[in-house]
Amino acid sequence: MEFNLKFIPDGNYYKEAYDEMVSSMKYKKYVPYFASALIFIGVVFYFLDKSGVIGIFPFLFIFSGLYEFFKFYNEKKKWMKDRLDSRILGKELQMQFTDEMIKINGPFSNGEIKWFGLKKIVKTKNGILLKPENGLSIYLQDKMFSSNEQIKFILSKGN
Repeated sequence: MEFNLKFIPDGNYYKEAYDEMVSSMKYKKYVPYFASALIFIGVVFYFLDKSGVIGIFPFLFIFSGLYEFFKFYNEKKKWMKDRLDSRILGKELQMQFTDEMIKINGPFSNGEIKWFGLKKIVKTKNGILLKPENGLSIYLQDKMFSSNEQIKFILSKGN
């Protein structure tokens, strides 16, 4: 099978791409829950410690949770800013999928990725995430494809 995709990345594309990448990561998607739990435990310890025996221990939990929240959301903000400040924003990208490889043509570079050069192909809620052995992941929204056969073709290359 051989087919082409053309798309123009914009802010909505990058926001969805980031969310889909995080949702495919083993632990990162749980960071907000972990941070909330730390804050909750710190608050509970603070109110249960009437005599002050545990001292600053509750505050360590609370500040650790706040730090994790800050780090998680600041990382997303920085990632989005880097993408939105990029000169590729609003420029057309073309991808050609063949039985042997993926050819990528962009405004600044061209390249090829052989299927065996992908470490993982992940079906996410709204698209497909191509994770190479090294380098940047590529996110493809489901709405970019003209048929389900194209999606199935790409997913079949992950086996």
